[in-house]
Amino acid sequence: MPITLPALTRRHWLQGSLAAMLAPRSWGQKAAAEAETWILFADTHIAEDAAREARGVVMAENLTRCVNQVLKNREKPFGVMINGDCAYLDGQQGDYETFAGLVRPLREAGIAVHCTLGNHDYRGHFVEAFTNEQDPRPVPGKHVSVISSARVNWVLLDSLDQVNSTPGILGDAQLGWLDRTLSKLPAKPTFVLAHHNPQGAVAEGQKHTGLTDTDAMLKVLDKHSAKVRAFIYGHTHTWSHNVDKATGIHFVNLPPVAYVFNSARPNGWVAARAFHDRLELELRALNPAHDQHKQVVSILIDS
Repeated sequence: MPITLPALTRRHWLQGSLAAMLAPRSWGQKAAAEAETWILFADTHIAEDAAREARGVVMAENLTRCVNQVLKNREKPFGVMINGDCAYLDGQQGDYETFAGLVRPLREAGIAVHCTLGNHDYRGHFVEAFTNEQDPRPVPGKHVSVISSARVNWVLLDSLDQVNSTPGILGDAQLGWLDRTLSKLPAKPTFVLAHHNPQGAVAEGQKHTGLTDTDAMLKVLDKHSAKVRAFIYGHTHTWSHNVDKATGIHFVNLPPVAYVFNSARPNGWVAARAFHDRLELELRALNPAHDQHKQVVSILIDS
């Protein structure tokens, strides 16, 4: 089962093919008719103490700003996805209590919040805070999910290996599930999310910091490249985009909601709009004066 914080209102946003027909008029009927809008966050790094500061940033304030911007946007999103490192450092219970309070306005507005896990999350504490431990899991010890709408499929993976240790891993069981799932999904453009960045072999003496089974994952994505349009990740706190020319699969690195590692880089969130022929990813930098604010990455999809 997914780690999903469901909408709290009766008019919550429905997943599935009926969602586009049920868009509340108050959120901009024209926009809803033109595109499905999804919101992508990553690396929120929320501590129990909402005043906690790191690298010159108060993380809770940044998340609050992002949430408020989403709520003020004219397009009601089909959902918000938070791609890992929800917690500050090592996933304390109090971190998730504060995190839950900060995203609650989204849920009260009828928007479901879907979470993946990163290396600064603690799976047990997250499960205790947000899920039913008795729920059956497609991959034992991992939290994976599929969200299908009228236009696209989203596949959310779990790359958490060890808490507060930089590298991540999917593992054979999850990769097998991913292969089977991609085979069975409806024939729609599909976007795969995991927290960790793809990383090839490292030189002797260097440390692995990304996804340690990247090559095995890429083999699965390449096998389904007719359906998979992009792999979307966080972890490096850098907004970037590139395309594998052989397969046409896009690789999108989400900006952090929290702090950046390089002061020249933007932090913020991404609005993903699925039109009939493309997915547009628009960066919404927290600094509107940043030269990449409102930059759009366009991913062509079958009409």
